[in-house]
Amino acid sequence: MKKELDTSKASFKLDLIETANADPVMTAADLKLLAAYMSVMEWPSGKAWLSITLGCAKTGLSERQYWTSRTRLAGKNEAKRPYMIAAGGSGTVDAFKLINPWRDEAIEHVAAMTAFHRERLRQQKAKSRLKKKTSQTSDVSLQPLQGHNPRCHCKICSPVTATIADKYPSDSTPRKEGAGKNSPGSNVLPFGKRKAS
Repeated sequence: MKKELDTSKASFKLDLIETANADPVMTAADLKLLAAYMSVMEWPSGKAWLSITLGCAKTGLSERQYWTSRTRLAGKNEAKRPYMIAAGGSGTVDAFKLINPWRDEAIEHVAAMTAFHRERLRQQKAKSRLKKKTSQTSDVSLQPLQGHNPRCHCKICSPVTATIADKYPSDSTPRKEGAGKNSPGSNVLPFGKRKAS
């Protein structure tokens, strides 16, 4: 019987931590304090007594943050979701009962956020692929030609795009036709002297 109760207790604790962790209104300090309350929780009643000194020692929180987080865990948060309800007290230490009525909402929230992040990541990858594709296919940067005079605005001296820069005589290699020991070759051959290929 005791083993079943321990398993149930562990399952309850894990569910409670997962629910609070998925809750967007809970802060890291709130989670730390909730874990401290769970460490002293009685089972199966779910009641926990935690003094401020022990709470601060277990969490590393200041007294002010301890009170802020305890108030938030008791339901005074933006969503009005309590994870602890008052269950009396003994002297200076208040007792709380730990509850987890938001488990199903947390599961739905995680599923919705997973879908959101997948879609966001898909869109980022699509944008990245499109950007990469357009940058590879359309290099329209201007390439200066050999002997280019930047102050001259005529067609000969104006820069040309990278896609047609190799078609200009100053950037093409000389033809081998007519090349010999005395003549290294030329881009310009007299009309009618080119050999038919």
